[in-house]
Amino acid sequence: MMNQQMSGMAAPDEIQAEINNLSGEDKMAAKQALMEIRAIIEQMMAQGASEEEIMQMLAELGITIEQLEFAERLFSEEDNSLGISI
Repeated sequence: MMNQQMSGMAAPDEIQAEINNLSGEDKMAAKQALMEIRAIIEQMMAQGASEEEIMQMLAELGITIEQLEFAERLFSEEDNSLGISI
């Protein structure tokens, strides 16, 4: 199942190939952007934003909540349970 596309996202081996092509700077920039997006979401929630408003903001950035959560797992997985290494 790891090599099948799930939820419209690429298979892990395809993701790993793309990650391998990124420079260390690009990886750090991606992690920084992820942290900034998460901070914005937390701020929006603290200000009483609805789930719909948060989803709309993510859509404006061109990502889904599923993609955001997947990216968070990629950067936080210490045991490599996704089968992908950053």
